[in-house]
Amino acid sequence: VFFALMLTPLFKKSKHVGIVEFLATLVFGFVGLNIVLLEDFPKSFVWILSPLCQCSFLIGVAQVMHLEDYEDGATFANINAGPYPLCISLILLVLDSIFYLLVAVYLDQVIPGEFGLRRTPFFFMKPSFWSKHRKNYKELYESSVNGSLSFSEIVEPVPSEFQGKEAIRISCVQKTFRKKGETVEALRNLSFDIYEGQITALLGHSGTGKTTLMNILCGLCPPTDGFVSVYGHKVSEIDEMLEVRQITGVCPQSDIHFDILTVEENLSIFAAIKGIPQNDLIQEVQKVLLDLEMQPIRDNQAKKLSGGQKRRLSVGVAVLGNPKVLLLDEPTAGMDPCSRHIVWNLLKNRKASRVTVFSTHFMDEADILADRKAVISQGMLKCLGSSLFLKSKWGIGYRLSMHIDAYCNTEATTSLIRQHIPAASLIQQNDEQLVYTLPLKDMDKFAGV
Repeated sequence: VFFALMLTPLFKKSKHVGIVEFLATLVFGFVGLNIVLLEDFPKSFVWILSPLCQCSFLIGVAQVMHLEDYEDGATFANINAGPYPLCISLILLVLDSIFYLLVAVYLDQVIPGEFGLRRTPFFFMKPSFWSKHRKNYKELYESSVNGSLSFSEIVEPVPSEFQGKEAIRISCVQKTFRKKGETVEALRNLSFDIYEGQITALLGHSGTGKTTLMNILCGLCPPTDGFVSVYGHKVSEIDEMLEVRQITGVCPQSDIHFDILTVEENLSIFAAIKGIPQNDLIQEVQKVLLDLEMQPIRDNQAKKLSGGQKRRLSVGVAVLGNPKVLLLDEPTAGMDPCSRHIVWNLLKNRKASRVTVFSTHFMDEADILADRKAVISQGMLKCLGSSLFLKSKWGIGYRLSMHIDAYCNTEATTSLIRQHIPAASLIQQNDEQLVYTLPLKDMDKFAGV
């Protein structure tokens, strides 16, 4: 078991681990069998091969058979008897298990695989590994911001009550991937703050880097360059990321659940994994079922749920334990309008004293739910602020629609509107309707029309 555990970090698929373990058992088991059967087998090689668990196991089995056939059986009295004492095999198997476990833990830290943060090969020799002293990244963050471009034109200042409540700080973040021999830039010099007590939406078409940013925030992958912190903890530092995960709830883009378990059982097992005390676990699960209106499907197996119901279950898993940070990657994808409103109400009710970040393709969802919207395109921040700020930034205004009859004088009507709003523009005209665009800057003149 521990031998297989040691091999796991070296392969991406579990079936490859099984194949290698089987072949290793076959080869080293054959060697161990020869040690037992060949009387003239060099003893020096025996002791060299003994640390291998397969060899130690077969040598021990052979010794037990020998004691059963020619002695009084394997007992503590004769555990040291014979050319290959049974006690040696037992001790070596225990030492092998400890060694394989330590190597497995080490490899898991330095070879995390596709997801996860990677430690340096000699991480255990650094004082920071043994000392839990919390670092101060304020100076590092400020130097990064001062060295970057000015974003004052595309980022709306937050109200004074949110000053000093920066929960997530992102500075000059870049992320590159190697794909088919080419370097792909997923994020390019991304910098902005996300505040406690606000809901922040990430907007952008597919492939703009929203999911990549989410993966960085929850520790699935480190940034190639730049600085990211969550409540003062640097996400690229494994020890600090462990603290971040204790206060974070994540709803990934793909649903994660156990198909054969019911909705309630899924929530219960994830609540236990999150470390919710047993005394509070049942109450917490019932609260999530109530908030997401999943009582009617609580006893349904996860594999029998619709796509929208599975997303609701994923959101429920994320909010278990009332985490201080919520990271939701397209949480309402595939939901019907009623389910979307249920999730919206849940997030609004839990907005206070926590930071909520979600990505979406729905403009109406971002407009209704989010206090601030971050528009990302080609891995770069294009605009960040309230709906009104975004409309002002991109020159989007209001539309005045008028239903007319056959006797309407279009020129006279247009002239009348422009007397009050000179920048008004006629964009659509037919026998039944006139449509004008009114610039946002002239809102104070709308009453005159």
